[in-house]
Amino acid sequence: MPKQLPETTNFLKQAERNVTLEGTMPLVKLERLSEILCGNEGELFAKLHFTSDTGYLGLHGRVEASLELDCQRCMQPMEHKVSGQINFGLMTSEKYEDKLPPDVDPYLLEGDEQSLVEILEDELLLSIPIAAVHQKECSEFLLRQNEERRVEKEKSNPFAVLKDLKID
Repeated sequence: MPKQLPETTNFLKQAERNVTLEGTMPLVKLERLSEILCGNEGELFAKLHFTSDTGYLGLHGRVEASLELDCQRCMQPMEHKVSGQINFGLMTSEKYEDKLPPDVDPYLLEGDEQSLVEILEDELLLSIPIAAVHQKECSEFLLRQNEERRVEKEKSNPFAVLKDLKID
């Protein structure tokens, strides 16, 4: 069973030690995310690498979760898997921002402890699609509309008349 991730940790110390944190966190702890979910049961999974051997202190990793969102077609709950990449350069001052590679986002460290909850929640929020929808037609209207299109397409086929003239 995966280990429970801490809510906060000292990013600077973790990076200096090249620590890897891997585990889960209940979705109920993510308050901003919970506001847009149909239900906040379940948990996220994250693997985070704190590094110091890249020329800068870094936090890199991945977070994923299965979220219960409202389908924007039928407004019924649906399960949607999301994932996000974390790629931060940890800084104690803004003056070090220009030392980071262009593909690394700056993260300013303030205080001794930083929130893992906020970072993981932000990545999941950014991973949610603008309009989550079921993969298949999910409402009576869409099913009826697709059937009408199919029938109309059959009728409008210019070779449909030839089918009746065919002699067996």
